[in-house]
Amino acid sequence: MSLTKSERKFSIHILQFQIALGSIDKNIHRAEQLIQKLTIAKGDLILLPEMFSSGFWYDELEAMAQESGKAVSWMKSEARSLGVAMAGSVPEKIDNGIVNSMLFVDEYGNVPGSYSKIHLFPLTGEEKAFIPGSRPVVLDWSGLRIGLMICFDLRFPELSRRLCLNGADIILVSAQWPEARIEHFFNLVHVRAMENQFFVAASNACGNDGTGLILGGRSLCADPMGNVMGCLDANEDILSVHVSPGDVTRIRKEFPVLSLRRPDSYR
Repeated sequence: MSLTKSERKFSIHILQFQIALGSIDKNIHRAEQLIQKLTIAKGDLILLPEMFSSGFWYDELEAMAQESGKAVSWMKSEARSLGVAMAGSVPEKIDNGIVNSMLFVDEYGNVPGSYSKIHLFPLTGEEKAFIPGSRPVVLDWSGLRIGLMICFDLRFPELSRRLCLNGADIILVSAQWPEARIEHFFNLVHVRAMENQFFVAASNACGNDGTGLILGGRSLCADPMGNVMGCLDANEDILSVHVSPGDVTRIRKEFPVLSLRRPDSYR
């Protein structure tokens, strides 16, 4: 018998590591090393950073996208083997170009949903290399509704509110957020959780991205009141947080901010 949302409890394991530019095998190996350190239960979830398989290697982006199947196959195999769900973003080749695609793989190795990054970051030229996504994604997993976001998306409250209105209980964020603005990352994660009264878990990469840009780490998870449940520093590490999705329903009932919205008055 499947558990109800109020009964469901599990851990989110957030991986934070330095991504080796253009080396899918090295990045998979590093993720595996971190996963081996985890205490995992069936039904847990592992969250990976943005473009975890290759980084933003623009010179060879086409080749990296063609080879992303290797990373996706690894995610499916690892998920089945461990009995956990996994999420993270990779470059994906589609008919008219390349998208930054965040995949959610369930514990059976299936992909119930994927999301193409809507907001491309212009300061690093993403809009010249990728095609933007056009729709928010909330998927069903084990009685829960999971929303997906990627990095720069955090700066756009309209997207997180749409995910909230579409029923999300938890938002997963994959990121490569620079050290120079890392406080923005930290603040945006817990504010998005607080204003929408859901969980937000965010995995950021760390160290030199291979082009000279220093990524700031500080991966974290915030609860539906915006309280930070745990946060890493700037080094490679793992953050494991215990999540009770029933808290979303309870907090929204006890502090009914969302039910007091007056959208007709915001025009």
